[in-house]
Amino acid sequence: MNASSLLLQTLGASPSGRRRFELLQAIAATGSILQAAKAVGMSYKGAWDAIDALNNGADEALVHRVAGGKRGGGTQLTERGHELLALYEKLRTEQNQLVARIEREHANASRDLPVLGRLTMLSSARNQLAGRVVEIQTGAVNDQISLELSGGGRIVATITRESTKLLQLKRGTPLTALIKAPWIMLAAVTATPLACSAANRLEGVIRRIKRGAVSAEVVLELPGGQTLAAVVTEDSIEALGLRRGQPVIALFNASSVILVRLD
Repeated sequence: MNASSLLLQTLGASPSGRRRFELLQAIAATGSILQAAKAVGMSYKGAWDAIDALNNGADEALVHRVAGGKRGGGTQLTERGHELLALYEKLRTEQNQLVARIEREHANASRDLPVLGRLTMLSSARNQLAGRVVEIQTGAVNDQISLELSGGGRIVATITRESTKLLQLKRGTPLTALIKAPWIMLAAVTATPLACSAANRLEGVIRRIKRGAVSAEVVLELPGGQTLAAVVTEDSIEALGLRRGQPVIALFNASSVILVRLD
């Protein structure tokens, strides 16, 4: 990936990504993970989860604990943390100026910029479906997020309560749902309702089948034109008699859906 692509990816960081850097800023200012978490509206556990993600994703640790001392220890940025935070702050300043100019010159910038972000996102997940939040059912540990796809279908995702807060989800929030092809099962459409525990059931029509020695990739067209790919065994292809143009049901669990926010 060249420098230009990396810059665009950084500038398109999701709200959760930006919030992690806000946490770094607060740690640099306070020297305390507890005070920093309060300053950015995170729970103490959520702040440590964010720090773990930052340290794991960086080439060096960005945050470390300081034990003892006159102040009783605390949490501080490493030298590498200060370097990356300074670069991020510079990029954000430049981005704000750029976005302001684009919004003046491009009438549909607020609508089109998030779309460009989705189009440039790279992921190993075969399925990347755009949609918006239509319902959030909260729980003590996990929340259930209902997403209406741009094509009109609906899918359900189960994520932690902390993730709902981190992504700042509410009705209307635009999201991209990631679903790996092997996580999807296919079933024939029958007159009798299918008894299955999978929370997600999307009907579609087979548009193409790529055969292999052991497995095959089956691509469905969903209502509205979106597509969904599933990887199934060759034995399943034969058993279900799958063929191009055949209507089928795609089944997958709510826990198999990963939600990404890019706006």
